[in-house]
Amino acid sequence: MESDSDGKWFEQMRARAVGLFTRGVAMGTADVIPGVSGGTMALITGIYDELVGTVAGIDRHLLAALLRGRFTEVLERANVGFLVPLLAGIFTAIVTLAKGITWLLETHPIPVWGALSGLIVASLLVVTRQVDSWNLRTGLMTLLGLVVGYTVTLLVPVQTGVEWYKFTGAGLVASVAMILPGISGSFLLVVMGKYQQVLAAVNERDLFIIVLFGTGFATGILGFSRVLRWLLAHAHGLTMAFLVGLMAGSIRKVWPFRRELDGSEGAFECVLPEIWDGTAILTFVLLVAAVVLVLGIERVARQTTRSG
Repeated sequence: MESDSDGKWFEQMRARAVGLFTRGVAMGTADVIPGVSGGTMALITGIYDELVGTVAGIDRHLLAALLRGRFTEVLERANVGFLVPLLAGIFTAIVTLAKGITWLLETHPIPVWGALSGLIVASLLVVTRQVDSWNLRTGLMTLLGLVVGYTVTLLVPVQTGVEWYKFTGAGLVASVAMILPGISGSFLLVVMGKYQQVLAAVNERDLFIIVLFGTGFATGILGFSRVLRWLLAHAHGLTMAFLVGLMAGSIRKVWPFRRELDGSEGAFECVLPEIWDGTAILTFVLLVAAVVLVLGIERVARQTTRSG
């Protein structure tokens, strides 16, 4: 009986690790693409609260346990059974998919942006269901999030230098955006003129830039996760309502069909396709497919969570 019990426990742990690794791949893929947030993928797949709580739990108490050699306590505080496979999936996606995603965005941008628009639309539906109750307060928070998200999409990319502190600062900003559904860390890197530089560093294995960026990223995510954990614990409905607006406002940046506006560099308006050719049809097929896929993933994740 004990061997059967051990076997079932091992199988459950293996299945959980595989599931977390897969979620990590989805998050890493989203983090590479300007316009999509890794936090959105964490929310869709049902691990968002645990992710925020785990990252926020990496604190001075964990460091003190490590210095005292209490390795069992360290493993428990760090939630390594959750964090290790998730980070492995994120790292794997970033390293292996960076070149492919860059190529797709350069050669087939409209269908790719169509799929990304579908991801955001489906994510909106998922997050909306997590708002405890809709009332005036949650409505105002959604409106605030909408304004913030839309304002971010109006930012025009700038060019910055290659000084070391700028890569650290870029990592700091990107970390906050990564853990927030609706704001893309990659897009903010584009705005700061650091997206191509950081992506090139990953592709070329430039450890100096990677370490600088990683230092800022780790600092930002460890600090902001504590704020986010408090918000989720004390104002969950309002926080989710804000995220709904944030994601709705960000759709403008990933909408595949746009018309450039005269008189302002980088300005555009979102439109419907003027000609319904093969590209336009494929784009909308991918948009709908992305919605169906995300809602399916979210449903499976909810069922897994209930049964687990």
